[in-house]
Amino acid sequence: METKNQTKVCEYVSSGHPDKVADQISDALLDEYLKEDTHTRAGIEVMVKDNIVVLGGEVNTTAEINAEAVVRRVFSDLHYPANHHLSSNEIKVINLIGRQSPEISQSVDKSDGTVGAGDQGFMVGFASNETDEYMPLGVYLAKHLCEQVTEIEDLGPDCKTQVTIDYADDKPQIRSILVSTMHQCQLKECRQRVTDKVKQWLKENDYSVDIDIIVNPSGDWHIGGSVSDCGMTGRKIVVDHYGSYAPIGGGNLHGKCMSKVDRSGSYMARYLAKNIVAAGLADTAKVELAYMIGCPKPSSVNIELNRNASIVPQLLSWIEKHIDLSVSGIIKRFDGGLPRYYTIARKGHFGISERKMQQNEQLATLYPWEKTDIAEEIKNEITVGA
Repeated sequence: METKNQTKVCEYVSSGHPDKVADQISDALLDEYLKEDTHTRAGIEVMVKDNIVVLGGEVNTTAEINAEAVVRRVFSDLHYPANHHLSSNEIKVINLIGRQSPEISQSVDKSDGTVGAGDQGFMVGFASNETDEYMPLGVYLAKHLCEQVTEIEDLGPDCKTQVTIDYADDKPQIRSILVSTMHQCQLKECRQRVTDKVKQWLKENDYSVDIDIIVNPSGDWHIGGSVSDCGMTGRKIVVDHYGSYAPIGGGNLHGKCMSKVDRSGSYMARYLAKNIVAAGLADTAKVELAYMIGCPKPSSVNIELNRNASIVPQLLSWIEKHIDLSVSGIIKRFDGGLPRYYTIARKGHFGISERKMQQNEQLATLYPWEKTDIAEEIKNEITVGA
């Protein structure tokens, strides 16, 4: 958990990256099912190559949807150059989505009304007080800089950023920022515009601009998206979480309903970690939740703090008394049947500040696991040094 003298590297990708396109399609389909049936159980996978989209996975639902129309709608939000032939009316869809196995279905939705975990595994949540979003600095920078670059005209929607941060006695120093982006203008102009945009954002947010900024080290990149690379759901799992700051348990988050603990467990672990740090009990917190398929409650809960480790037993006891960690409990707390996941696939799963949620009530609805609504209660109930 300690950073001390380490180097951390974090990557982020834009919504036009082919893997992220696959993620968006998976979640857009999930949303469409949930609009008709909030109890939909789904695990949807997508592969995108050129203008061909292959849908796979399993669902258990009463909803009937037009999957092809959903796929085309996703591409209408992605503005690739015309020569990529990725406009919504040029997409071909192969639909191989099937019904969820009855053996899995009966272990998830039980006769007594409880929900069992849709899979086994462990999930990790992480939080750091380095930023107002309680995200580690490297992740925060990679994400926001990627968003800045994709706003530049004449580039294109496919972009990747990578941030390297050196820690000396826990104090961060940005070593370098790498941006690889498709572009339609000349390479020299692309590099200059990206560099200017990155420096402008850094300066506006009180970060040093006296660092290495590398743009498109491989040279020209005119062809992007699924024309240059095959995209698949769930291949950016590290980007979806915390970069090199924390290990990753479970599996892919996208295309999965909240009965899949890969998703619900990850959200709950983040919620707990963020509130512990927001309570001022640690600078960083890591929470691990483990589940067994078909079982409603976690098989284990683990918490690691960078300081005040002696309070962990108190925290575990408080959580057991006050937070329902069952799959049903998580679904209820976070309104798991709400169709919200396409937006999350585009904007990211974690990293919303309390200030932004207060300014935009919709964000609080979309990201309930980003709230710090139990931080004060944790602070009042936990005794440091006891």
